[in-house]
Amino acid sequence: MKLIQLTILCFGLLSMMVSCSPEANNSKEFSIDTVLTASGPLFEGSNTCQAEISSNIAEYIKENGISKEQIVDITLKSAAASIDTSNLNLVESINLQVFSDNFPMQNVAFANVEEGSQIVQLEVADVQEQLKAILFDGKSYIIADATIKEDLDDDLNLPMNLNFSINYHK
Repeated sequence: MKLIQLTILCFGLLSMMVSCSPEANNSKEFSIDTVLTASGPLFEGSNTCQAEISSNIAEYIKENGISKEQIVDITLKSAAASIDTSNLNLVESINLQVFSDNFPMQNVAFANVEEGSQIVQLEVADVQEQLKAILFDGKSYIIADATIKEDLDDDLNLPMNLNFSINYHK
């Protein structure tokens, strides 16, 4: 009988500890404006534009008094690409991915580019696993596989606005 009571007590205490674990009770959104670049010459088809973003995130959390340990998760909320008028009808699609040295690439957004579009709103992926781990793993990068319709001798620059949400506890 004592064994059953002790087991019930231990189970009760364990479930209280788990239910009282810190959850995200705060959320902040932040933006990163960056330019993803693919160095020319480029060929028809998929070409990779890249930029490092880890320093932007580290600066933001430092300025807002948030530690890495307090962060529960980070999600990409929206992404928009600007297309230079000289490349207006050149880009067919954009597949946005993040990665770091220790984590593989993860798709985070995609868009088919309509002809004549100067601003392209990307559709953000529903599932964004390990985004926090990727963004805080030394150097993290964002890349855009931009599918172009024809060869290009120049660089392809994709100015990008990325909006993230940080969920954390204090």
